[in-house]
Parts: sequence; structure tokens; C-alpha cells
Amino acid sequence: MLAKGKPLVLEKVSDFVKAMAKGGPVKDELEAKKSAPKNTTTTSTSNSNSAAMSKEKVGVEKEAKKEVKKEGKKGFKTITMSEKFNCRAKDMYEILMDENRWKGFTQSNARISKDVGGQFSIFDGSVTGINLELQEGKLISQGWRFGSWSDGIDSTVRLVFNEPEPGVTVIKLTHSDVPEEDRYGNATVVENTERGWRDLIFNKIRAVFGFGI
Repeated sequence: MLAKGKPLVLEKVSDFVKAMAKGGPVKDELEAKKSAPKNTTTTSTSNSNSAAMSKEKVGVEKEAKKEVKKEGKKGFKTITMSEKFNCRAKDMYEILMDENRWKGFTQSNARISKDVGGQFSIFDGSVTGINLELQEGKLISQGWRFGSWSDGIDSTVRLVFNEPEPGVTVIKLTHSDVPEEDRYGNATVVENTERGWRDLIFNKIRAVFGFGI
């Protein structure tokens, strides 16, 4: 066995020495790694996917903001009424724009400017606002806000005066952007506002000034 195995061992040792002289097995592995092409496609695809995901995320965020804005207009109502009075249109206009007459038929404090851009306060300060447009005997347009409403919420009141015949006046009321709930969560704002116009303003004017029909 010694005589036969010795030449084989010497042959293997000789092969190992030659391999080590050339750099050994590690060199072969390094050469293989150098010659292997870089996987640029995977990196490029990964970057493209990341960019697409970022754009998609931005798009989703923009859509979410749009939905918030749309939902912000929900929860508001418009009140419309048509009331007839036995008086001239200019008489009704003067009553609604005169603070002393407001004090008389509401039995509460009132401050009312008669100028466009001027402010007003009625019902002991419970309602405040500003005059947006005024046409004597024809139109009163005001921004109205109740003290019980949430901050930043304002409504618009538009009173159009028509006199279909002498001594008879028809007022068309449009009260828009009235919130359904106040800052305390009460869901009777629209109902109470409509009742206030009818009972505390229009009917009181008829009773106090004798304009009933």
C-alpha cells in the first residue's frame, strides 16, 4: 500500500502547490464574481416601483383632501319663506333696518347699521352680522351668525321685497348655509331658525305694527 499510495499523494500535493501558486480557489471565485454581470435590471425596477408607489401615495392623499372639502359642505340647509303684509314695501324695509323698531317688536337690544359693510347685532347679541347689499324698499342681503354656532360658520340672509299692489307687500326670504347642528351638538338649528323668523320677527311685526292680513 505504501508503494502504491505514495505516488498518488505526491501527485495531489503537487497539484495543490500549483493551484496555490496561481492564487488558489479564492482567486477563481473572485474572477467569477468580476465576470458576472451586475443585476441593474432589478435595481432599476425596484427604483421604478418605489417612484410609482410614491406618486400613488401622493395621489391618494390629494383625493382624501378633496373628499374632506366635499364633506365640509354637508350638514347645511336653506330656509325659504314667503310672507305677506298689509303695508308698503318701504315701511317693512325701514322696520327691519331700524334698531329702535327692532327693540320695540322684539323687546331686546339691537344695533343696526344702515350702510353696506356695516355691522349689526340683534336679540341681545345672539345674532350678529354684516350688511352685504342694500336696496331701499327692494332688497336686504346680510351675513348672519348665531352665537351658538361653531366658529367660522356664517349664513346668508336675502330678503326680497315685492309690492304686487299698493299697500300689500310680499317678502321672500332665503336663508342659506344654516348648519344642522350648533357647537353643542343640538340638531334643531334649522327648525329653530325657521320658527324664529316666523314667530319672533314676521308675526311680531304684524302684531306690533298692525300689518297683519
